[in-house]
Amino acid sequence: MQNDNEIFEEIKRSTNLNPRTEFVNDTRHLLVKKANHIRKVSKIKKLSYYWSVVIATVAITAWISLFGGNQYILKSFHNVMSAIPKNNEESITASNKNPSVFIYHTHTTESFTPLLENKNLDEAYDENKNITMVGAELTSELKKKNINVLHSTTDFHKILRNRDLDYSKIFDISGKEVQTVLDKNKNLKLIIDIHRDSQLKDATTIRIDGKDVASVSFVVSENSPNFKENRKIANLFHQKLEKKYPGLSRGVLLKEKSRTNNPYKQNFYNQDLFANSLLLQIGGVENTIDEENRSVELLAEIIDELLIEID
Repeated sequence: MQNDNEIFEEIKRSTNLNPRTEFVNDTRHLLVKKANHIRKVSKIKKLSYYWSVVIATVAITAWISLFGGNQYILKSFHNVMSAIPKNNEESITASNKNPSVFIYHTHTTESFTPLLENKNLDEAYDENKNITMVGAELTSELKKKNINVLHSTTDFHKILRNRDLDYSKIFDISGKEVQTVLDKNKNLKLIIDIHRDSQLKDATTIRIDGKDVASVSFVVSENSPNFKENRKIANLFHQKLEKKYPGLSRGVLLKEKSRTNNPYKQNFYNQDLFANSLLLQIGGVENTIDEENRSVELLAEIIDELLIEID
């Protein structure tokens, strides 16, 4: 059997063909007929496309004019625009309709040495890999339980720098966001300012079901006008943890105003703004993110129970 190359070679070596006039005319007629058919099909396609555009335009115009479609378009536009992060110092708060819980981080850049290349405990701070990751995980766990949550990742340290303010003013800055959230969300039941402790891993880790889990502690300002209520909610949280997961909570720490100039001890920790406010320390500087997340999963269970009791 000859291959294609051999056939082509034979054709090139063959004598010239002299087809009959009838054959040439018939072939020409056939080609013209095919060309006309192709042009006709192309024209039909173009007309179909044109009329499709016209019909779609008329339909959209009627929808907007007669059925209020313009309101839908505007609403969609605003929804898309509101979802775009704003490149400024204001809140980057993940919005959720009618939230029960608001989570934020006054010390936004607090991080963990296992996440960082620099293992210096005093320098365990980062603008990206930080305590907000823990807040995001808690938000996710609570949403699994059908709890509406607002989670703020606002960088309050950046705001301080931009405004050239002293570090002692950081709770004042975060407090403004807390107040804004309170003004807009009247059904809030719980506000949590999540931090990590500066203590070492031995003091901030517990073994539960064979796995290391970041332990937690609560800080309450004795100077807050809402001190009794703030302490009550912290004690209730601690007691529930102790009952279900003994040792997970390291207890409630009361902080009074110091006679020194220590800015941390002179603040209400924003607990003066809302009765059910918690300053929650999850783990410490040497805990891993997995240990933090295991703690968060257990905390979400307790928060779910807590919200029912403070309904």
